[in-house]
Amino acid sequence: MRIAAEHPKLEVLARIAESTGRPLSELAQAVRAWRHGGPAALAVLEDFWTPDPSVLARARASLAEDWADGRPPQLRAWRNRWTVVGRDRQLRYGRDGRWYPYGKEDGAWWPIGQPHQDPAMALAALLMLQDRRS
Repeated sequence: MRIAAEHPKLEVLARIAESTGRPLSELAQAVRAWRHGGPAALAVLEDFWTPDPSVLARARASLAEDWADGRPPQLRAWRNRWTVVGRDRQLRYGRDGRWYPYGKEDGAWWPIGQPHQDPAMALAALLMLQDRRS
């Protein structure tokens, strides 16, 4: 993935996709993940897992404490993924303890920014990304 990320020409990506048996769109997602955080970000793209419930409880408490009015946006949780209800935005919790921002593009979830240790900062940055693109 590192090689694909360092050589973004379409011809190079097409050859890598063909040799790995991955569709070009999947390779492009993986390249973007790699650019946002290397192997840890790639793992977040490709794997889902169930974090310890106490970690998620602390993250929810942090969101409520750090959000300006104490009421962060409603989130639908599934394993290590929190989707913002009513928006095409998602946070994914990595095994490295960081929160990775994702956005839905053409029906698929794509990495869209740098990860954060703090879930409130990650969520605020994620929503600001959406507001700027709207």
